[in-house]
Amino acid sequence: MLVLFATVFLVLLVYQVVNAWRRNQYWKNLGVPHPKPILFFGNFLDLVLRRKTQAEIMRDIYNEFPDEPVVGFYQFLSPRLIVRGQDLVERVLVKDFQHFVDRSNFPQSGNPLLLNLFGLTGNRWRAMRAKFSPMFTTGKLRHMFPQVNEIADDLVGVLSKKTTDVNLKEEISNFTMDVISSCAFGLETGALKCGNSKFREESKFAFQPSFKQFAKRMLLFSAPKLASALNVKFMQARTEKYFGGVIRSALDSRRRSNLTRNDFVQQMVNLLEKGYVEIENHHPSDDYLDIEGNKRYENEKIELNDDVMVGQSFVFLLAGFETTATAISFTCLELALNEDAQNKAREEIKRFPNFTYENIRDNMPFLEGCVKESLRMHPPVGNLVRLCVKAYTFPGTAVTIEPGTFVNVPSLAIHSNPDIYPEPEDFVPERWHAGGPPCSYLPFGDGPRICIGMRFATMEIKCCLAKLLLNYRIKLHGDLELPVKIDPYSFFGGPVKPIFFDLERIPAE
Repeated sequence: MLVLFATVFLVLLVYQVVNAWRRNQYWKNLGVPHPKPILFFGNFLDLVLRRKTQAEIMRDIYNEFPDEPVVGFYQFLSPRLIVRGQDLVERVLVKDFQHFVDRSNFPQSGNPLLLNLFGLTGNRWRAMRAKFSPMFTTGKLRHMFPQVNEIADDLVGVLSKKTTDVNLKEEISNFTMDVISSCAFGLETGALKCGNSKFREESKFAFQPSFKQFAKRMLLFSAPKLASALNVKFMQARTEKYFGGVIRSALDSRRRSNLTRNDFVQQMVNLLEKGYVEIENHHPSDDYLDIEGNKRYENEKIELNDDVMVGQSFVFLLAGFETTATAISFTCLELALNEDAQNKAREEIKRFPNFTYENIRDNMPFLEGCVKESLRMHPPVGNLVRLCVKAYTFPGTAVTIEPGTFVNVPSLAIHSNPDIYPEPEDFVPERWHAGGPPCSYLPFGDGPRICIGMRFATMEIKCCLAKLLLNYRIKLHGDLELPVKIDPYSFFGGPVKPIFFDLERIPAE
């Protein structure tokens, strides 16, 4: 019996090794240049060992093949492609979008939190985007700005009691938590004033970097069929239960009451009741919300129910909590390292003491340059993924990929390319006065699948920074090893170690 068991085990092992070896010949057989893979790990061993982030691995492969328009690599056993040429990047994200509509093919059944604009595919995504786009127009953001502004004042007040050796990321995370819970869920969680809350505790649990969560995500994104067979969930049951309950309770409460608020919950209730969200006065900056002409998909049949709203609310949390806090924290770091830029931004802010949505949006170009430059250097999402849905031949090459092939746009690598951004390691806010080539600035993606909440996030970041700079001089506390090491298991590019700051109060004039 033991001999039989050993024989079966050996046969299965040999089969898996041979199968893995065959998979690793995929790009070689197609004549596509690629770095040599390691059996079973592909090109991701450094990620597993926590040496590099996925974005850093993509950057290194990008730099290894400077003369190639496309480069293959292996995400464990999954053969994938990196586009290097900027013309091809633009084709994948914008011009030939119909070939690269989807982000993923992981299973949505059993993953209710993935019923959202991130996880949906094809025409279901198009229809959902058309339904939700009016929630992010200028008029809606203007109505939500007072809530963001008030919470930014709370942050300034809390920091007045903690001016030395401050873990600014922790406090800013409380700020973004209060903003997203108020604007997305209609809740007052008091994370800033109380230091903690059930909502904050569950959010930290959901996004805390760990090998277990990292392994689950890698399985979902690298081998979705196997993940489905093993019933692997995108989020733990505790997270699904808590946030599902919170969102359903918020929707029910708003339906039963006569209360109306300028938040996403109210707009979701309106969407459920009417089937659409009313658009106020159109502003030219709203054009990015119109994907391929939204009206083409307004009548696409898609069931709108509480499950869909739960999924979409969760993606607001996913994108609006940790991502935004990381972006603000890294901008504070760069301003602390570049005192002249900090002073220049502060002087600009002083010219507009009346904090309105329009002033934050239109009248602080240098502050916006600081934010853009920080997001270029420290993109929370340093790698964009698109799934080929129709066979595609990359122009100027002999490379044809089949449906089901994943294509990566390495945004961190593009942001670090000296041919696009001279002296990319330097913090130069002024470089944004001239703009840049198409699809070269990608912290929010680009094309029809650009982040729908881009302007909400930018408003939140700029409002927070403006309040901080108006009230404090931001300085580093102690020595800091640069560049800051990013945690490979982090959801959105958080540092391995906390960064501490000293805040010098600026007297009111």
